[in-house]
Amino acid sequence: MAVPDPVPTPGIDPETYDRISRLVYAHTGVRLGPGKEYFVEGRLGGLLEELGCSGWAELPDRLAAARRRGADALIRAVVTHETRFFRDQVPFRALAERVVPDMAGAAREDGGRLRVWCAGCSTGQEPYSVVMAVWDRIRAEGLDVAVWATDISDRALDKARRARYEAQDVGRAVTPQGVERWFDRQHDGRLRVCASVRERVRFARLNVLRDPTPEGRFHVVLCRNVGIYFDRPARKHLYRVLGRVLGPGGYLLLGAAETLFPPVPWFKTCYFDRTLLFRRTPGAVP
Repeated sequence: MAVPDPVPTPGIDPETYDRISRLVYAHTGVRLGPGKEYFVEGRLGGLLEELGCSGWAELPDRLAAARRRGADALIRAVVTHETRFFRDQVPFRALAERVVPDMAGAAREDGGRLRVWCAGCSTGQEPYSVVMAVWDRIRAEGLDVAVWATDISDRALDKARRARYEAQDVGRAVTPQGVERWFDRQHDGRLRVCASVRERVRFARLNVLRDPTPEGRFHVVLCRNVGIYFDRPARKHLYRVLGRVLGPGGYLLLGAAETLFPPVPWFKTCYFDRTLLFRRTPGAVP
């Protein structure tokens, strides 16, 4: 007997697309304009079955009813959490060779710790890499480091807190000597970031476009490959938020293909090994 073909899911009607677009923007900051139905169908199609929807019109209500679980499912579908240890390499050299020496005086005045914010930290490889990268230079300066790492995905943060990674993934970016120094081998073959690194990183859920940031000033902010998802007004708001939390002279590191656009007066551009860094301009008010 022939197996019947599956019944295709009806397309997204304009009202439903508008409701889904508003949910996407509220939870991720990604603004979907007209003509992006293909994006919704490609990225969110799996949520129909996951949430038990018979069609697209049910999806907004099911997402709202699922609350935190629904929000995290939406975030996972829309945002690509691609990351790895020491991604792009040069920014981590810049931290140790340029940023730490420049900000050591400010860190001493602020309690002897270099305060770093990793915004959009995904599954944790970036903040852990920050601690490893600056460790020796920080010690030489008589300082310590504290990293506040945030993301909008609960699932990504859960993995980041566990700090357990596949050995082959770690080995692609970390030398054998680094593996022995910074990781503990687990009985299942995976590698766990060592306690001395883990205890210097604190994870929290935060939507950088709408949630309040912590009190106090940071010396460094990494916000890599986050603004690429936002429209122009949202990016400008993002840069304003980042400018407000950075102390005078503090450094902002963006992704390898990112720059400040639209330009903002409270940052000036500098270079390290042909890589753009952005430094908080003293006196300028975001």
